[in-house]
Amino acid sequence: MLALSSRPTCEESRATSGLRFECTQCGKCCTRRGRYAHVYVTDDEARALAALLGVSLAHFRRRYTFTDKYGWEQLRFEGDACPFLEVPSNRCKVYDGRPVQCRTFPFWEEMVDEHGWTEAAKSCCEGLGRGRVWPRAEVEASMRAIRESD
Repeated sequence: MLALSSRPTCEESRATSGLRFECTQCGKCCTRRGRYAHVYVTDDEARALAALLGVSLAHFRRRYTFTDKYGWEQLRFEGDACPFLEVPSNRCKVYDGRPVQCRTFPFWEEMVDEHGWTEAAKSCCEGLGRGRVWPRAEVEASMRAIRESD
């Protein structure tokens, strides 16, 4: 997580001032990475996605989700990709209704440390270090949003 000191060290200055990111639409964030293929969906998000798709909530859940062994509802990946990843454009079919986990990517606590982007983050997102600098306050707001959705 970003260090909260008011006077960052030289090493912390990049992370505390913000993080550079621009989506390249590579689609990697929407595909399986090893065993990782998790997009958690809250009840409100499931209802919103069902409405966006024009299907009943029951149909949406049967077709697109499963409940894991811990009781969390997740999107069911089709092969190696999220069911809403449009190939070959790598665009999200439900972009306006995507879950908070997707809306906040890549600003997740496990992808950022006091020095900036982690090596693991860099390996799964080519947009890190590109584009505009996202201010620290926006980064922390995204991290807070994902924590609060749990």
